[in-house]
Amino acid sequence: MNAKSLVVIGIFGIATPALAAAPTIDQLIANPPLLNAEMDRCKHLGMAANDDPRCQTAWKAENKRFFGNGVRYSPEPVNIFRNTPDKLVPAEKQQPIPPAPAGAPHG
Repeated sequence: MNAKSLVVIGIFGIATPALAAAPTIDQLIANPPLLNAEMDRCKHLGMAANDDPRCQTAWKAENKRFFGNGVRYSPEPVNIFRNTPDKLVPAEKQQPIPPAPAGAPHG
């Protein structure tokens, strides 16, 4: 190898950075500007973003950032009205009251 080829290899080695690994969900949550940049990139991809793994990771990170890690549902329903019984017993079916016979018209 001569000096010219070494210089050319050295220049191209410096000029072309190695492709960075795709950021993880936790890295995106910890770095909001990076998450915004990924979301913008996915927005500009259009329908192709559906198949892009980096966009799917960004969407998962956005959902995790928005919803958090909390419990989704309470284990027991909340009883807002304390005076209601725990179990509702259906009332007995009432017989309809027949209409009163029509009398003389008022007037």
